[in-house]
Amino acid sequence: MKKNYFLLVMLFFAFIGNAQVTVQGIPRPDLKQNTTAKSTKKAAVNTTTFADIQYWVGTGSNQAAFVIQWNDGKNSDALVWGFRWDGTATGEDMMKAILKADHRFFSLLYQGTQFGTALGGLGYDLNGANSNGLYKDGNVTYPYYPVNGIINTTVYDFDNYTAIDANDHWQSGWYTNGYWSYNVKDPADAGFGYSSLGVSSRVLENGSWDAWSFRPSFEEFPIQSTFTPVTPYVMATDFTNGFFVVNEEWFGHTNGSVNFVNNDGSINYRVYSTVNSSQAFGATTQYGTIYGDKFYFISKQAADGGDSMYTPGGRLVVADAKNMQKIAGFNTIGGGDGRSFVGVNENLGYVGASNGIFTFDIANMQVGSLIPTTGGGSQYAGQIGNMIRTSQYVFAVKQNAGILVIDPNTNTVIKTIAGSFHSIVQAKDGSIWAIQDQKIVNVDAVTFATTSYNIPTTKYIGAWGAWNAGTFTYSTQQNALYWINSINSFNSGSQIVRFDVTAKTFNENFAAVPGQTGTYKQIPYGAALRVDPVTDNLILNTTENGFGAHYQKNWIHTFNTSGTLINTKVLDDYYWFPAITVFPDNVSPVVSTALPSQVSVNTPTVIDLKTVVSDTDNLSVAIVKTVKSNSDTEIVSAVINTNDELILTPKNQGSATVVISFNSNGKVVEKSVAVNVNTTLGTGEFKKLNLAIYPNPVSEILNIQTEDEVLEVSVYDVTGKTIQATVSNNQINVGNFIKGMYIINVVTDKAKYTQKFIKN
Repeated sequence: MKKNYFLLVMLFFAFIGNAQVTVQGIPRPDLKQNTTAKSTKKAAVNTTTFADIQYWVGTGSNQAAFVIQWNDGKNSDALVWGFRWDGTATGEDMMKAILKADHRFFSLLYQGTQFGTALGGLGYDLNGANSNGLYKDGNVTYPYYPVNGIINTTVYDFDNYTAIDANDHWQSGWYTNGYWSYNVKDPADAGFGYSSLGVSSRVLENGSWDAWSFRPSFEEFPIQSTFTPVTPYVMATDFTNGFFVVNEEWFGHTNGSVNFVNNDGSINYRVYSTVNSSQAFGATTQYGTIYGDKFYFISKQAADGGDSMYTPGGRLVVADAKNMQKIAGFNTIGGGDGRSFVGVNENLGYVGASNGIFTFDIANMQVGSLIPTTGGGSQYAGQIGNMIRTSQYVFAVKQNAGILVIDPNTNTVIKTIAGSFHSIVQAKDGSIWAIQDQKIVNVDAVTFATTSYNIPTTKYIGAWGAWNAGTFTYSTQQNALYWINSINSFNSGSQIVRFDVTAKTFNENFAAVPGQTGTYKQIPYGAALRVDPVTDNLILNTTENGFGAHYQKNWIHTFNTSGTLINTKVLDDYYWFPAITVFPDNVSPVVSTALPSQVSVNTPTVIDLKTVVSDTDNLSVAIVKTVKSNSDTEIVSAVINTNDELILTPKNQGSATVVISFNSNGKVVEKSVAVNVNTTLGTGEFKKLNLAIYPNPVSEILNIQTEDEVLEVSVYDVTGKTIQATVSNNQINVGNFIKGMYIINVVTDKAKYTQKFIKN
């Protein structure tokens, strides 16, 4: 009995001794005491103060410092951030706030243990490559990427991770590589001491310092005497130099987001959330568009209840398209789920929903009322799909009903084109096209008469059951439409189809969707196909078919106008579910000199406005023309007809100034026309002032439009050098011209004109 008692006493003291061997407050009986607190090397007196800290995260009257020391031989080591707060905060609160704010900083955490959060690894983007992420067990096929700076694990497998970028700071470990030592100093302490608590239990004081120091191979390093202040994180993204991809995101887990793909190939993730303190969109964001330098994001529902990382923004979120700053958010958009948005004029937009079309007051940021007769039908039998704005009308697809033609001046439906349509677009030449299962339908932009063209062999199946904007799209530079073929209602095809609007011909094998070998293939997702209005390249978003983790694999492919694949980008692994690509609107419309600044009339006069204005990054034919003002309606009447012609009707002798407004995708320019009415008023037929060159910018054929006889045409570059140009049937082939600006002189039997044009 005495021997057994002696043995129990020895075991008890052995247990007590081992229980005090802790890492981050977690008992580590596998470690000897000389690897932990008992033998911490004394740190030198630290010379860095709060005044030296450059990057502060959070707000409040209390402040603390956060130090990371990698001990990996890379400079700069021992980085320091600042944290401010009110009330009570823990070391974990400080760490997570900085991880969330500084996108160069990332971690590996095991959260929810009985001891709180265990820190397994810390990294920092030293070279600005923006390649934060980890490989586990050397598996480079499926990397792990941080969300809010955190990569989570559920076991103590910290030793198994390496950084994607070997040039970054990265240290992780637990059993074999070493471990992260937690050292703390409060205002009453003379120096840093090894913490017996974990980061979740550590309560900060005003003036506290937390220092994490890695012990590679369990080797001890003293806390350095000088820390390197981290410079504030600035997202180095120019939102004019690339394109956006709006994402549904992972339903049940995260709200919608938007990524920005730079022209240099880099990808900035969740740029709206980054700018707006981790706010997001609603649940299943399906649509986005830029109008008037505002970005409109439409989600099906107001919020995803499973998202604990981002604050939901509602069914409609409006942001500044230049910097992503939030302008407004709306949970309710008329009682239905979100579908689409179209800008009508600088003060008005339309919101497409599952229960109809609602007006939106852009000037005052308010959702308005239902446009009469656009409602009706259940959520999945009468929903609104795509909407487009032409120079005269709004065309909207309504499930099972057809195409609604809306007069934007009265917000009323003036025509319903019956049929089962999936999507609608406008081509470069101004023609309207809708698509059905195996045909495309031309809709006359003025008379609304329809002409159908059968797709020879393939089909286009819409997605009304789980609506998305679809792959039906158009080019602003070629008179061509594109889409991706369909196998059935549940499966996309693998071919990009091209339709020549001028020739009315189909190329059903224009380009192939990449990644069609192996068990798991790439598939288009959402409105997977769009055309860059400036480069005319096709942008294709794909994901990996299969199930579960396969949807974490996503690609962005770029094709040129010949259908050749010229670039592929691989996204960080995540369930992005890309919805639609949106291109920046950088350029305002330009009014050519073909629109005279002064005109004399004595009979009703027509000035054709269709070709006097252009926009290099939008559809020029869709520019809305309106008479903004007329200084004297007793002198002359000025109206614009449905053919985009300005009708000047003289009434009395005198002068008046007519101001014409040109609205291209919400960007507005104006042109004043001084109208002089002659003393003798005529009553004869309309006189046309109709000299124009188009298109402008031009890639191949430049047209000269005039009712006068053209006697001579000369072309010069900006230095004044004559450029050889052959004129045939009032057309010039400029296909061989170098890109840039040119001057053209046109001499007719009535006058001489000088204009500028751009070769692109």
